[in-house]
Amino acid sequence: MSELIVTILLIICFLLIFGLYRYLDKIGLSLAIVILNIITFVLTFKITILFKMNINLGIVPYIVTMSIIYLSMIKNHKKDIKELIIISLITNIITALLITIMNSYIPAITETISINMADTFEYNYKILIIYPIIMFISQYAIIKLYLFIASIQENIPIAILLTYIITGPIYTIVFYMLCYIAILPLKQSIFIGITTYIAGLVITLITIAFLRIISDKKVIK
Repeated sequence: MSELIVTILLIICFLLIFGLYRYLDKIGLSLAIVILNIITFVLTFKITILFKMNINLGIVPYIVTMSIIYLSMIKNHKKDIKELIIISLITNIITALLITIMNSYIPAITETISINMADTFEYNYKILIIYPIIMFISQYAIIKLYLFIASIQENIPIAILLTYIITGPIYTIVFYMLCYIAILPLKQSIFIGITTYIAGLVITLITIAFLRIISDKKVIK
């Protein structure tokens, strides 16, 4: 069942980027990175089983979100890359603040239709602080490393793959070690990070194929 959910999530994320980029061009990419950052943030709290491995579901939209940045670098839009990073950071900070506000809201006894968010993020509050920082660091590292690798050789798929292999542990292993200190055993946190990293590698390969398709499409002005 989890495999089906991941597949559907991937398709939705790819269609979102393709549709917004095709019809709204650069504005579409900015809108897509906002939407996908929010989805990634929310799904970061979810651990699921994929092919008998515990992974963080947020890795799916996270990798797809990175494809927006890769696309801007492939098109050599340096100004757009900086703007996307800033938009991403602002989106994550605002999302963290909104989740914090919702978490502090306790519905009245007389309310018949309401959601008590008090316990939803109780054991994962560190993510609200660490996630925006880790995302900014990982995105910055991805840009610097990709541009460096691309300057050495011109094979875009290899550059993207090597970039994920080197920077991937920032969002996976390091992220979980920091977020689940005193919540999960260190070995378990590292194991979840490693399995999530492996899943991200597979998704990166799929994303490379998607980037090849979308980068060759003529955008409707």
